[in-house]
Amino acid sequence: MQNKMPIVDALKLHIGKTSLHVPGHKNGLLFPGKYREVLQHDLTEISGLDDLHHPEGSILEAQQLLAECYNTERSYMLVNGSTVGNLAMILGTCKRGDTVIVSRDCHKSVMHALDLAGVHAIYLATRKEEQTGTANGVEVSLLREALQIEKVRAVIFTYPSYYGFGFDLAECIKICREFGALVLVDEAHGAHFQTDSLLFPTSAIELGADIVVHSAHKTLPALTMGSYLHIPKWREELAGIPRYLQVLQSSSPSYLIMASLDYARHYVANYGEQDTKAFLKMRASWQVWLERSGLTVITPDDPIKLIVQKNRLSGFALQEVLENEGYFSELADAKQVLLTLPLIKNGMEFSTPRKLITWDTSLFDEIPKSIKIEIPSITRLPANGATGQSCFETFENSIGKIAAEMVIPYPPGIPILLVGEQITKQHIEAVSTIKQYHYQGGEQLHKDKLRIFM
Repeated sequence: MQNKMPIVDALKLHIGKTSLHVPGHKNGLLFPGKYREVLQHDLTEISGLDDLHHPEGSILEAQQLLAECYNTERSYMLVNGSTVGNLAMILGTCKRGDTVIVSRDCHKSVMHALDLAGVHAIYLATRKEEQTGTANGVEVSLLREALQIEKVRAVIFTYPSYYGFGFDLAECIKICREFGALVLVDEAHGAHFQTDSLLFPTSAIELGADIVVHSAHKTLPALTMGSYLHIPKWREELAGIPRYLQVLQSSSPSYLIMASLDYARHYVANYGEQDTKAFLKMRASWQVWLERSGLTVITPDDPIKLIVQKNRLSGFALQEVLENEGYFSELADAKQVLLTLPLIKNGMEFSTPRKLITWDTSLFDEIPKSIKIEIPSITRLPANGATGQSCFETFENSIGKIAAEMVIPYPPGIPILLVGEQITKQHIEAVSTIKQYHYQGGEQLHKDKLRIFM
């Protein structure tokens, strides 16, 4: 069964037909160049192509194959990214006034969902991974302490971390079960964990989570915004999730994205032993090249990720050096650069460069210190963060005030300042650093101002 690609096959039947329907490019006819070939597949809900919001044909079959592949009772294709998956799993399970526990390294979409749902949030400080200094999950003892504060509807985990590190999610889930809390997992970077290979970490699905969201486009061959939402064991208390997927997703879903999700599922379902060997050989060759180029290579739990550091060079400067050589990385921070390798199969090539990197020693300097924001182990924020009139204030005058906006380095999309948090001197040091790079939120960060509640 996993050899079929129902959506891909259904689209092939429409090649060469005359379009008297939307979209307006008319099967690519009005588009120049090579885009035409691709856009022949950018169709809509015409006869024979089914409907994502009421699937009865090829999309229904594709989602059934998806559930079979990931060993779940229900799985859904998402065309609005893992963002819509996170929104739907929280809005579909939590009601206004509920309390949820969230690890502080969650994606901004989780925080947006909490705001929309009107729930109280208990944020847990994250563990720090020793080699990289990056956030990575929560301590089991801290989770148990937080669950004893009050009745908790759900606990929301990020697993693995953006940098590919895992933590004891199995034990965390076991503790959540003791307290009757739902377990919701943003496993955006783990769609490939479902291969039969023992090379990759165990998926949250297998570990017993109630809902798991995957960004297929991050590690599988799917188009950007292509994601999955999985419900391993269906029960009626989760019935709000399909309804919110209807509410939040486009009524004109991209058939290109859905076809790529169909293919990505087929790809991972048929990933075999020889494919694993090909991947490991490719990965080893890249690791050797990076090390021979004078870089320190850190290998996290997920082998699809590599982290590189260079003595006396910040991650941001290292990223620029790599880009000048033609290698574009996933992200950089003050200390390192994150690389995401392709999940190649046997017979595919992802060639290692022959020329080693040459270093301009004039770029070398002391690595800027990572800003450590000391936050309480447990932070409780009311529903909707905080309310009232707001204004912009200078960085200096914002200290001690309550933040009325999020500030988010992007990537990875993990806020360093939350709405409702009290602004500290360390927050100001952090935003002063990130404003030099790419970020979201912080409307007037470029003017050295933050939005605060009056």
